[in-house]
Amino acid sequence: MKIEILRYPTGDDWRLAKRATLETVGLRPKTDPSFEWKVSLLMARHSPIRLLPFVFELVDVPYWVSVHLCRHVHAVPFVKTQRNDRQSGYDRALARQDTPVNMMWSMNAEELCVIANKRLCNMASPETRMAVWNMCQLVKDKCPEFESVLVPACEYNHVCHEMNGGCGRFKCTKN
Repeated sequence: MKIEILRYPTGDDWRLAKRATLETVGLRPKTDPSFEWKVSLLMARHSPIRLLPFVFELVDVPYWVSVHLCRHVHAVPFVKTQRNDRQSGYDRALARQDTPVNMMWSMNAEELCVIANKRLCNMASPETRMAVWNMCQLVKDKCPEFESVLVPACEYNHVCHEMNGGCGRFKCTKN
């Protein structure tokens, strides 16, 4: 599996997010967003982070992993079709669940954080966890302000909310 980051927030995207943030209190930005301000906005998960775009390309991802990823409804997946009338590499009816597919995946920063929180959890499948971990590493290399938010939910919340007892890393709440 190969993963590439095709789009990540630019300075203009961050300036727009800061402007949107200040708009809610009737102010205009006087300076560019600082690193600390970016981290604070991401940690607070305030709505202007929805203006920060990401696009990834995943090549040769097992089909069943792509299904795990497509379940995140606020991200937009573009998965290569398996329809027999659109491809001739294999018979869709006979295809194994690990048949590799390619996909592009678009999302905003809020959804990226949610995906990381859910799919970096030790209760997620190891293959899906590895795909998302690789995506998060690419983001952290380009956007280090995301370091503290692209973590499992238990690390972000300091408590586990998994239904079946979790992995033991943090104390679980009773659901």
